[in-house]
Amino acid sequence: MAPIVAPIYDPENYQENRPTYKPTLAGAIVAFHKESNPNAQTEFAVDVATGTGIFARELPKYFDKVVGTDISAEMLDKARSKSQADTIEYVQSPAESLSFLGDKTVDLITVASGAHWLDIPAFLAEARRVLKPTGTLAIFSYTGMVKLSEYPQCDDILRSYIIDGALDENKFGPYWGTASRVLLEGYLEYHKEMAKNGWVGIQRSAYPGVLDSAPSPLYPVNVPPEANVIELNMTWRKFHLYLSSIGPLNGYNRDHPDEDRTCDLAMNAIVLAAGVTNMDEVLKLDWEQVLLMGHPPADSR
Repeated sequence: MAPIVAPIYDPENYQENRPTYKPTLAGAIVAFHKESNPNAQTEFAVDVATGTGIFARELPKYFDKVVGTDISAEMLDKARSKSQADTIEYVQSPAESLSFLGDKTVDLITVASGAHWLDIPAFLAEARRVLKPTGTLAIFSYTGMVKLSEYPQCDDILRSYIIDGALDENKFGPYWGTASRVLLEGYLEYHKEMAKNGWVGIQRSAYPGVLDSAPSPLYPVNVPPEANVIELNMTWRKFHLYLSSIGPLNGYNRDHPDEDRTCDLAMNAIVLAAGVTNMDEVLKLDWEQVLLMGHPPADSR
């Protein structure tokens, strides 16, 4: 089989090359929000680091008003083009400084696959400021690591290219910053910071298992019986496009144009190990994922 090369990454196709969230996820978050307090309201939700608005579009069915924020005007333009008119307002704003929002005005804040890029103390302080006393914060993501259910011989190959490279300061580490550690540890740093500052009802779940390098009873993590954030299979070809959309890998390859692209190296090694000849065959995937939820400290109530 000839070497496989993905098309050059195009931001226009970002959403099409990324996994989508389970249809039940938004409802599960809202259920957690309501179960915590009989007075919890569903008037106003804010999806920060919204990107192209993938998760923001899941919220209008539950909330009277939805706002999506992002620092990228380009991403927000794409979000607006994909949303129905008047269902979501998009505002350019950093997650750590939501100056357009008043104190204690928001019922739910969500961060879909973006919390690891934020300044954790600053963002949690801002979330605490704008959330109502009965409000909820929900952050969730897939780690980027995915197990190929029918081809376990490929898992270590993928990890060596994607995960190990993210932790290597001589490879992709500088392009991830601290984000790779925060994400690969299943938002443990968020859990610690929330607990330290008195957030209540904290619940963290990780599938298919514990992601922390050193799990602690002080910061428990539940293992749900099934995927609760992402559950998606795709063809080998589509999976290659997903790998080609991982930003830090693209950053590294832009700065090292003489090297073969990481997404192509990884995909060719995986395909060779799996013995695959049909790139349009559907690949069963088990995405590593985490969901963390909690409510503002008691003194905010």
